[in-house]
Parts: sequence; C-alpha cells; structure tokens
Amino acid sequence: MNGISIQRLTITLSMLLTFLLLLTACGGSAGPAASTTTANVPPRLAARQVLTFPNVGLADSAALDPATVTDTNTNLILSMVYSGLVRLDSNLLVVPDQATWRVSSDNKIYTFNLKPGIAFADGTPVTAQTYVYSLTRALLPDVQSTNASFYEQNILGANDVAHGKTKTLAGVNALNSSTLQITLTQSTPYFLQLLTNSVFFPVNKQLVDQYGQNKWTDHVVGNGIGTGPFMIQSWQHSVKMVLVPNPHYYGARTKLTQVNMIFVNDQGTAFTTYRAGQYDFAWNLTTADQVPAKNLVGFTRVPQLETDVLFFNVKMPPFDNPIIRQAFANAIDKQSLVHNVLNDSVIPAPTIIPPGMPGYQPDYQGIPFNAALAKTLFQSVYPDPTTVPPITFSYPSSALSTQEVIALQNMWQTTLGISVTVHAVEPNAYNDELLKHQIQLGFYQWNADYNDPYDGLAQYLLSTSSNNYSNWNSSSFDQLIKLTDRTSADIRLELFHQAEQVAIQDVGWLPIDHETLSAVIPPWVHGISLNANGLFFGDWSDVYLLQH
Repeated sequence: MNGISIQRLTITLSMLLTFLLLLTACGGSAGPAASTTTANVPPRLAARQVLTFPNVGLADSAALDPATVTDTNTNLILSMVYSGLVRLDSNLLVVPDQATWRVSSDNKIYTFNLKPGIAFADGTPVTAQTYVYSLTRALLPDVQSTNASFYEQNILGANDVAHGKTKTLAGVNALNSSTLQITLTQSTPYFLQLLTNSVFFPVNKQLVDQYGQNKWTDHVVGNGIGTGPFMIQSWQHSVKMVLVPNPHYYGARTKLTQVNMIFVNDQGTAFTTYRAGQYDFAWNLTTADQVPAKNLVGFTRVPQLETDVLFFNVKMPPFDNPIIRQAFANAIDKQSLVHNVLNDSVIPAPTIIPPGMPGYQPDYQGIPFNAALAKTLFQSVYPDPTTVPPITFSYPSSALSTQEVIALQNMWQTTLGISVTVHAVEPNAYNDELLKHQIQLGFYQWNADYNDPYDGLAQYLLSTSSNNYSNWNSSSFDQLIKLTDRTSADIRLELFHQAEQVAIQDVGWLPIDHETLSAVIPPWVHGISLNANGLFFGDWSDVYLLQH
C-alpha cells in the first residue's frame, strides 16, 4: 500500500508539473485570471513601460527656466527634469534630495553636504559652486524672474544682486566642491520649505554660456538641462513632450522607458480621451466629469492647499475705491456658487488660508453674502449706475467653467445692477497680463508652494511683492507680515490671523473657494497619487505600469 501510494504521488506531481509548464507557455492570453496575485507573488510589470498622460490645463509649456516658471502645469515638467537640495514627501514634509544639512544655533546659517556623483543629464558634474552660480543667476535683472527676489530675499546680499548692484551673492558660498553654505539675514522658519521651489534648482552653466541668458531654454531638447530623473527627448509645441530616463541621474532609476506628456488645454477633452483608452490616467477633472468618474475604478479626490480668489486692480477705477471692492464681495453668494454650480466639489472660502495649513481660521467669516449691504455700498458711490466705468472680468480659460463665470456675472448684475464683461484668456497669455498688471478684475488660483501662511499672504499681498497683481497695499498688513519672522510660533500665527483679516476686509484678495483635486488612477498605474499639493509622483523608481 505504501509503495503504491508513493508511486501514485510521484506520477501525480509529475503530471501537475507538466500542466503548470503548459500554462506558463500560454500565459499571455489567460484573460482576467492572469492578473490575479497573491501575497507571495509580486504583480507582473507590463511589457511596455511607456506612461502616457495629459498635462491638463496647458496649451503648451512655458520656457523651462526654473527661475522664471510660475504656473503649476509647467512646474510639473520641471519636477521631472530638475531636482534640488531637498524635496517634499507625500505629506509635504521636507526631506533630503541632493544633500543633507545642518543649521546653526541662531538659525541663520544652513550648511549642505552634497551627495557624490550628482550630474546634469549630459554628464556635467554638479558641485557646490553650481549652486552658487544658479542661486545668483536667478536674481540677476537680465533673467527677469518674478519669483527669485521673493524666495531668496532673506539670503545675505540677495537684494543687491536683484537690484543690479553686484553679481556676487554674499550669502551663498562653496566651502569646497561638496559643501554649500547659505547665510540668511534673519531667522526664517520656513527656509527649508522655500528650497523646494524651482528657483533653487541648479542649472547647467555650460548651456547658458553657450546659448545666452534668455535663449538657452530654446535648446532644452536632447540637452542636459537638469539633474532630475528624466530628460527631454522631443517637444512638439502645443502637442506633446516626450521624456526619457536621465542616464546620469544620481537616484534610483525609473522602470519607465518613456513618458509621453500630452498638452491638453481643455479638462473635458482630457477626460474623454482617457475614457477612450488613450491615456494611462486622468486628473484635474471638471466638476461635471467628476459625476461619471466616481463610478470608475481608481477615482480619487483630495482637498488641496489652494484658494481660488478674485482680485481687483486698485489703480483702475472703480476698484481704486475700497467701498466698491467690498460691494462686489458682499454681492457673491459663495454657498450657492459651491452647491448649485460646482456640485459641492469645492469648499466655500471665507478665508485666504486653506484648511490644513497652519494659521487657518475656521471661525472667521470674512465678508459674507449680503445683497442689501452690497447694493447700499455700491449706490453710496454710484447712485447713477450709468456713470460706472466699464468693468471687465478676465480669467484663464482653463480655470473656470462657463457656468461659474455666468453665475458670478449674474450675481453682480442682480445685486448691483451693473453689467460686467467677461473675457477668457489662454493661460500663458493670462500670466503675461498678470505680470504687466493689465487686468482690472481677475481670477487667480493660489496653490501653496509650501505649507506655511507666509507663502500666500506675503508673496501676493505685500506691497513690495512683484506678484501683487492687484497693486493693493496696506502699511498695517506689511508690518504684521514682517513681524512674523521675529516671533515665536504661537505669536507668529496670531500675527498671520490679523494680517489676513486686514487683507480680506480691505479686499486685497477676495477668496471664493478652496479646491479639491480629482483623478482616475487605475490600480495598474503604480506609484502615482494625489496629495494636498496636487499630482504626486514621489520617487520615480516606484512609478511603473502593471499587466492588466
């Protein structure tokens, strides 16, 4: 009996092994069961590791100079091609990237030790001197950066460089090839967060010298412009950009062989194309598209550190009068806008600082909807509506739906008895108009660059800020913001509270809502997610496609 049982068992095992070998040989056509995994069997990578996705809301990328980029869509490209001393993790905490650091006891001197082997995509080594060059260059008047003077303002000597007095940035020094030291004029609690901005990314001096300070970005294809995980293989303007792995990347290499980034200005078109199977994932969905998207595998929606605001150019009538700005603010029913027009896909915003950011004031009501007060305020300045100067509301075409624009237009018409002309502008052209202060009544989406209230309040509302698109100024606001760098954490937040209330009551900015971001990222797309800052790729070595 025992001998027969062993023989049968041997035959059975032999047959089972043969059957399994046959299954393996036919593996590619096994249907749904082929993608089934267990805890002990890792998922199978797709044979073709080419990621295709839309850069939604962008007709074409802006010039890829880290010192000059201001829009979030182009920053998405920068994050793939460039890298810096530090980076953010999924929880928006600062972690080392190219360097580790130590800080002096007075919190004014930051010393960074660079990793070995860092190079641009053409093999050019990155040293501490590369950072001295790059941080100085960003401030030079010839570069025309609207961000550098703000982000670097607390570095010793930054103002002198920005104003053309010198080309030597006193506070940035290379102690040796791998040690960079940055000296600040004052303690800056958020300095490490600032370093995550593209202004601090190293640029390849050889390319700048070869092609010129403002022309080198015309030669980014095939050249080693950055130190990030990818380099640009081709760029068909207004159509797509193809990125391939950087052979000199110092970090863990991506499994992807290619990324096809498609420029899609219209959000609805991007989602439709995803559903047709032409993209690996979809993101930045419209309010309308979120309704069917909720039923798709991989739908996700995450609140953002973001505020949608209206701004009024205080140097253009009638908005040079704060009473008129307050009337426009009182005339907007944010609750109705969010519920009836935006289907509760966003959060009404009485405040500029969003939920989740230090300094958020949950109990502050801002300027609430009050139609009677709005009408009274407006008529106290313009009892005859025919004497009101022409008013144009301009907005980036990708940022607002027609329904939302019409709703705002109707609120002002109904409550104030005036007609407001609306003007949709292509995003890059809109950014140009912002910088030139040409917009009378405009729309802006503030996405926090770092998780601190200084980012939004100071960068856009200080009277000295180059990003103060409304030309609004308040001496009391400026003073409160300046004090925040010299106080303890608790007092610092209270100062921000006071400053924010000054800006809201005088309608330096008029917050409308806090956005959420939605996406459909199917489970076979690994390593891509949403966080409070938007689309998050994290470590590109963990981004890959699975069989499905």
